[in-house]
Amino acid sequence: MSRNSEFEMERGVAQILNSYGARNVFDFGQLGLTMQTNPWGRVEEIDDVDRERVAKIIQSRIGRYRNRTTADEWENISADDIDLYRPLKIEGRLFPLVFYCENKSCRKVHTATEPGYLPSNGQCRACGESITQLPFVNVCTCGRLEDASPNRGCSQHGFDDIRLNKRASEPAMWRYECNKCGDTVDVLSSSCGVCNGMQGPLPTASSRIFYSEKAVEVDIPYIGDQAEDIPKDESWAHVLMAAHLGLADLESNTIENLATTEGMVDKYQKWVNRLGEEDAQEMFDDMDQDVHGRETLVAETEHITPPDTEGDVEEGTRALAYSNIAHQLFTFQRSTNGYEGDMDDLKDTRHPIPKSLSHFLQDSDFRERHPQSGRYRPQLTASHIRQAWIVDQFPLLNILYGYTRADSQSNKVDLRSFPHPRERATTPIFADRTPSEAIIFEIDRTAIINWLEANNVITAEQRPDTSDEAALKEWFLNNIATTELDNPFTPIEHDITRWVYRLLHSLSHCLLARAGEQCGLATSSLSERIFPVIPAIAVYAASTENFALGSMFTLFKTRLHPWVSDARDLADQCLIDATCRENPAGAACDACLHIEETSCEAINHHLDRRIVRSKSDIVGFWDEGISNGIPDDISQL
Repeated sequence: MSRNSEFEMERGVAQILNSYGARNVFDFGQLGLTMQTNPWGRVEEIDDVDRERVAKIIQSRIGRYRNRTTADEWENISADDIDLYRPLKIEGRLFPLVFYCENKSCRKVHTATEPGYLPSNGQCRACGESITQLPFVNVCTCGRLEDASPNRGCSQHGFDDIRLNKRASEPAMWRYECNKCGDTVDVLSSSCGVCNGMQGPLPTASSRIFYSEKAVEVDIPYIGDQAEDIPKDESWAHVLMAAHLGLADLESNTIENLATTEGMVDKYQKWVNRLGEEDAQEMFDDMDQDVHGRETLVAETEHITPPDTEGDVEEGTRALAYSNIAHQLFTFQRSTNGYEGDMDDLKDTRHPIPKSLSHFLQDSDFRERHPQSGRYRPQLTASHIRQAWIVDQFPLLNILYGYTRADSQSNKVDLRSFPHPRERATTPIFADRTPSEAIIFEIDRTAIINWLEANNVITAEQRPDTSDEAALKEWFLNNIATTELDNPFTPIEHDITRWVYRLLHSLSHCLLARAGEQCGLATSSLSERIFPVIPAIAVYAASTENFALGSMFTLFKTRLHPWVSDARDLADQCLIDATCRENPAGAACDACLHIEETSCEAINHHLDRRIVRSKSDIVGFWDEGISNGIPDDISQL
């Protein structure tokens, strides 16, 4: 592409990540030509992202792809193997470099390896008429892309004078012919030398030419000068467990400070053993001595051992389990309670700003402006939703880690990486941060325990004390194997994890599928995050541009009751029941719970309406027999 500003296009970063990945083909409408994006070179490095987290996200997705020719490239990819960049500017080049004469009696073919070798005046070298681009390509599931130029010339006259015979309307029937002897020399389609699976000719506007392989992660930045010193091992998860259980003092400390302060565990334990925890803490307070820190919080929570960290598990699995738990707890903590330190420390960081439903319902002005809000709390309580928050500046990290061609089903294609903008041996990952809006629902833990017992997933002896909120929270931390959720294509072997995740995922899809009718956003523009160790659901606007949509706020403040009511109706029936409901793999189909795969964190796996509203031998979560522990007084929430 010329560097002349006349040929520049204004595009947002999110749009570039989605549609202009390196080696994609795009329509340059100003000139009526097709272009191909060059390898991205104008980028800035992103160095304040949790690279280990990004590497684990990619690792969890590699198993989805066939990767017949690229397995070595992606196997065992780690944080040290990736570099993260934000694109600043992209450039393109003319592609395909195959032109033919528009004169029907001529049709001479002009091909070149560089644009400069084509007729500079845009006129046929044989007859002087205008030439036009042949907008067709061939693609392979291994990622190969070729133009539709003739691969071989005439056996007698080579490529001296090749003409295009458009003898039929279907481009697959077009032929290249030698103008000197009349022999047919080639067709527009070709075969892949590696896979023998080339598809084409495809129009350059075909969506099968390029599929951007992306992921979205919630990316809440750490705050404070010592944020870089936060340990990334299991102690970080234990600090967050302590904060979640109410064991950490977050009135005078931030989570980051507690994680980077070692603490005086020996002194603390000595006086706890001598005086008991309450009296020991009172003594430390009287002495104005803070003994708390990472080591004391680890000591208080080290008895919490998730199922995928126990026994003879691999160290990598154990580390991933604690990393998953830490990410869920930190995201939930900051997205529902906000930053606990000095607000001036936030400066221009992208930090969530949450407000709970209780906050609005306790505001008399809000209740007066929105009289329908009187129905919100009864509806949520009947649906076993303990609390809800609207979250502004919900920070998302959009990640572009590769591309595929020829087929949208990942298990039939090879994942290709992009050329490295610094020509390093590592794999480049491109990313952009996007603030969005989210609604978070905390599901009542007592109701889930009652529902698990009603379905004989747990026994009465396995129940925690449901009158003790800390014991309930601890039970979920101890009984969810998060590592089994990383790959949606593999079955969830752990019973409790499978039941809890399928429940939360099905509830989320009931809400997602009915949100658009209330807020005006297409379902494909919404997405979800499931936090089974909490347990909670986040529904957020997957904005494709950096602007606040506002629709989620409107939905939360004005349409919460009909939204949840519609979600309950969706769980109850499907247009193609009883066929859908009797599916042994799960009552979920395109007519009810299935949504755009890009909006679903599990590619529409692990869904079942029957466990939400039952008409079978399964007890449904929203069935009348399931009770919850939500207090009548909302000030207690």
